[in-house]
Amino acid sequence: MFATCKRKASALASILSLALCSNLPLVAQEATNASVASNSSTAVTVTVNILTDRHAISPYVYGVNFPSDTSYIANSGATFVRWGGNSSSRYNWQNFNTNSANDWYFQNRQMSSTALYNDSRTFISGFVDAGASPLMTIPMLGWVSKDSSSYSYSVATFGAQCGVNPYLADDGNGLKTDCATNITGVDPNVTSVPFLDSPKAGDPAGSVYLSEWMSALSPLWGSAHHFYDMDNEMDIWSTAPNGGTHHDIHPAATSYNEMRDTFLAQSRALKSIDSKAIRFGPVSCCWWFYFNGANNNDKAAHAGIDFMPWWLNEVFWSDLDANTRSLEVFDFHAYPDTPDTSSYTLAQKQALALRIGRDFWDPTYVSESATINQPWVTQLQPDRTIPFRLPRIRGIVNSIYPSLISVTEWNVAFAGESDFSTALADADILGILGRERVYAASRWTAADPSVPAFQALKMYRNFNGTHGTFGGTSIAAPNTGDPDLFSSYAGLLSSGEMTLVLINKDPANSVVASLSTPGFTDYSVKTYQLTQASPTTIVATPAAKWSPTVTLPPYSLTLLLIYGASTAPSAEWDLNPDTTMVAAGGSVQLHPYIVSGSGSVTMTAVSSDSGITITNTTPAISTAARGVLTVKEGTTSGIYHYSVTGIDNTEITQIKTGHILVGNPPATMTKTGDGQKATKGSTITLGVTFNSGSSGGSSSGASIRFSATGGTLSSRVAVTNSSGVATVTLTLPSTAGTVGILAEGPYALGHPEVAFTETAQ
Repeated sequence: MFATCKRKASALASILSLALCSNLPLVAQEATNASVASNSSTAVTVTVNILTDRHAISPYVYGVNFPSDTSYIANSGATFVRWGGNSSSRYNWQNFNTNSANDWYFQNRQMSSTALYNDSRTFISGFVDAGASPLMTIPMLGWVSKDSSSYSYSVATFGAQCGVNPYLADDGNGLKTDCATNITGVDPNVTSVPFLDSPKAGDPAGSVYLSEWMSALSPLWGSAHHFYDMDNEMDIWSTAPNGGTHHDIHPAATSYNEMRDTFLAQSRALKSIDSKAIRFGPVSCCWWFYFNGANNNDKAAHAGIDFMPWWLNEVFWSDLDANTRSLEVFDFHAYPDTPDTSSYTLAQKQALALRIGRDFWDPTYVSESATINQPWVTQLQPDRTIPFRLPRIRGIVNSIYPSLISVTEWNVAFAGESDFSTALADADILGILGRERVYAASRWTAADPSVPAFQALKMYRNFNGTHGTFGGTSIAAPNTGDPDLFSSYAGLLSSGEMTLVLINKDPANSVVASLSTPGFTDYSVKTYQLTQASPTTIVATPAAKWSPTVTLPPYSLTLLLIYGASTAPSAEWDLNPDTTMVAAGGSVQLHPYIVSGSGSVTMTAVSSDSGITITNTTPAISTAARGVLTVKEGTTSGIYHYSVTGIDNTEITQIKTGHILVGNPPATMTKTGDGQKATKGSTITLGVTFNSGSSGGSSSGASIRFSATGGTLSSRVAVTNSSGVATVTLTLPSTAGTVGILAEGPYALGHPEVAFTETAQ
C-alpha cells in the first residue's frame, strides 16, 4: 500500500538509509540503455512567454535534508536545510541523544557523530553562517531520549520478536514473531524523559524544556527566518507498513483529534516562546494518510471527511475563535507513488523516475500506483485517480485556510542515487517546485557531491561556479514534447537575463528544440550542460549569438543563459488565488491584486474549460483596489483550467492561468430554534440538522461552527450526533436587542451555512 521511504534516521545514517528503502534499490551504476548512441532526433517546440504566468519563485524550494557539511551550501547553492526525519521526533537538545525508533530497533544513540548534527545550536549557527535558512523540527511526542544506550524492546522482557538488532541480541524490533503485531506495554521511562513546554513545580526529574531550548536557539538565527517543522509524520507514529515509527512510546493510532490538538497546543506554545516562529504542519507522510489519517475508524467518525481538509478546517476555526494564527506553512511529504517495481529492470526504473514528476502537476496523468489509482482512498476529491498533487493541495489550502505550502521531503531516485536518471529527475522536480508556487522544499536526503544529482541542484543555484542562479521570476515555457521524455522551465533574473532549463529524458534520441521567446529580444546565449559524457561536471560553452534552434543530446540537462531585452510591465499582479477548490454548483470569488509596482491593470478577457463559468465582475485592479472574478461551478466534478488576460496602464498584456477543482455537490443544513424571543440574560437552545446529501461525506461526526454577534454560546464548535443534529445554548445578552448567529458546516463538504436571529427582551 505504501511506496514511500520511511527509513529516516540521524544525519550519520541518512545517506545510508536510502539504500535500506525498498522503493530505492541499489543498482549497478555502469552504463545502460541510457548511453545508447543517438540514431535519430525528435523535434520539439518550446515557447517561452515572459508575460504569461509570471510569479516569484520562492528561494526556499532549493533545499535539502542533512547535507554533509556547511561547505555544501557554497558549493551547491542550496538555500534551505532541514533537520528532520524520525530521529528528530525524540531529540534531546541537552545530551544530544535521540532514539532511532523503527529505523533501527528503537535504540537510543547520539544524534550524530559530528557536532553539526549532534548539537542543534551548531546546526542553526553553522547553516545561517553558510548562507542557508535552517529548519528545526520540534518534537511533539512528549518524550525525548534520556541517554545513548537504552532501548525499548528487551527480548528478556518481551520475549522472542520478529527481528533483533544484529549488534545487540537483547534489542528487538517490537513486532511479535508473526512480524505483523506490535508489542505493547513499553514504559516510555525506559528510554526517555518528559519533554515539556516550560518548568513548573512537580515536574518529573530530568525533564527537558522547550522554553530553555528555544532560549538557546533563538539568538542564533540572526536575520534568518525562524523555521520550525512541528514534528515529523505524526500520522504514522504508530501505524505504518512495518508497525509505526514510534509505536514503542505511542502505541495508539494517532487520531484526527489528537493530530489537531497536539499541533495546536505545541504550535501555540512555540509561538509564545519564540515570537518569530514560522510553523510548518502537519508534516504528513504520504498519499494514503493525506486523506485517511492513521486510525481506520476515524474518518467515518468525522463525517467521512478526508484528513487534510478536516485538519485545516479545525485549525482555521480554532484560530478564529482564539484570535490567533497557529499555522504559517502547510507542510507535507511528497514521495510520488509508484507501481510495484520489484520486477522492474533498471531501464524501467529509470524511465519511471523520469516520468513520475507528472504526479506533481499534470491534470491528465492517471497514477500508475495502486495506492492512488483506486476508488477508496477518498470519496471527496475530484478526479481522484489523478494525483495533481501540488495544485490539488494548494486548492484545498486556498479554499479553507490560505497558507503557504511546503514539501520538506521528496525523492525520485528509483534507479539509485548515483544513476544519471536521478539527476535528470531531480532537475525536473526542482523546475516543477518553482513553477507550481511551492514555498519551501527539501530533498531527502541531500545528494552526495560525488553523484550527478548534485549537479542538478547546482544547475539551478550555481551553474557557473560563481553562484549563477535560475531566474527568480517564473514564466511560462510550454513545449510540444512528450512529458515523459522532455521538460522545459524558464525564469527571469532581476538583471534582465532569461534562464531556460531543457531536460531531454530520452535515453536514445537527441532533441532538436525550436525556441520562441515572444516579448523578449534575444542577443546572445551561454550554454551550461550536464550529459552522460561528463556526469559530474557542468560543462559551459562560451557566449554565442542567439539561435532559435538548439540540439540537445540524449539524456541531458541544459541551461541556457539568454542575454537580451524586454519591457517590464508597470505592475505585477496575481489572481489571488490562481487555484482553489469549490463544491459542484457553488461559486467562489477570486480577488486579483497588484503584487508589486505602481501601475494599474484592467482584466479584458476570461476563458475557461466548459464546466465552469467565470464572470469578470470587477475588471479594474490598482494598488488601492482589487479586482473580482466570480467563478460559478457546474454540476460535474473535475479539474478545470482557465485563463485571464490583463492589460496594464502602459499597454503591456499579461496572461494568468489557474485551475478550479470542482468537488461533489455540497451538504445542506436546516435550522431549529430560529426567531426565538426570551428575557435578556436567559438561555435558549438552537441547533442544526446536517444532511450530507451527495457530498461524499456522512451526516454524523461533522463539526459545526457557531458564531454570535452578542451573548455567549455554550460552545463555538458542536459535533453532529448520529442523526446529524448539533445544538448549542445561547445565553442572551444582558441588554435588550437582537442577536445574529451563523452556523457553518465543514468546508470539505461544501461549507453550508444557516443564519439565526434571536431577540433578548
